[in-house]
Amino acid sequence: MNKREVLEIFFQTIDFLTPDEICRRLRKFHSRKSVYTYLFRLHKEELLLRGRTSSGRGVAYQISSYGIERLKLLNSVKMGGLCVENDDRALWE
Repeated sequence: MNKREVLEIFFQTIDFLTPDEICRRLRKFHSRKSVYTYLFRLHKEELLLRGRTSSGRGVAYQISSYGIERLKLLNSVKMGGLCVENDDRALWE
């Protein structure tokens, strides 16, 4: 699970998605706890908007406009033929 992969999932829909929906859409298995934690981290980085499910009992996320811009950057930056995704902090420092 990396930033680009998760943001791509959100980019493909305009709806809010729950962490459980993201778990099902990821290519590899990841624990629910790690997905919840990672989505909250992306929310703190302002890449995701946080809201409630339609029942009001759960949390759901949606990609923000900043998240879309960041996804475009991640898709365009190439280094040695590989897309830079895991440690892209250097781009912002």
